[in-house]
Amino acid sequence: MAESPIISSMVLEPPDQEDKKNSWDLFPWKDFPGYTQSQRCASTSSWIWQFGYDIEKSDDDTKRRWVCKVCVDSRRPNPHSAASSGTQNAEIHLWNDHKVCDPSGRRKPPSKAKEKTPSRNIAEMMKLNTRDAREQQIANQIIGRFDRLDFQRLVVSWIINSNSSFRQSEDPYLRAAFEYLNPLVKTT
Repeated sequence: MAESPIISSMVLEPPDQEDKKNSWDLFPWKDFPGYTQSQRCASTSSWIWQFGYDIEKSDDDTKRRWVCKVCVDSRRPNPHSAASSGTQNAEIHLWNDHKVCDPSGRRKPPSKAKEKTPSRNIAEMMKLNTRDAREQQIANQIIGRFDRLDFQRLVVSWIINSNSSFRQSEDPYLRAAFEYLNPLVKTT
């Protein structure tokens, strides 16, 4: 019986102050013209920042980027960078390219992007050909008649009047019945 492969992750220690000073000497400034070291006042508390450089556009301090230290240290010709407004892209890059995850263990490695189940719209559910003017009109009438707020009010009224739990509306069979009647229910 073949063994399943085990993915191991690297646990890299955060750099100390001296390493931080020296690491900027390695930074590939030629790849980021117009950027300087960030003058960010707020702390960068996410673990991601231990593995990235914080740079900003010199003429616009709202344009900040995270640049991967692991890529820079390994002298990649084009080190990965991401907008620093969020850390998810940086986290995914660290995991996918370097198998680096949160050293504290508080966050699990990001899972691979889940395949989306194809959602069906009204026309597909009712097998309407929207290239045919009449069937297109039918689809548009159904869509136009559905009011999300009215639907939500009706469900809340039903729950209250029947003295049911609000969790009742989360029942997968009830939701499937609603979606069968009108696929737009899925968006509420």
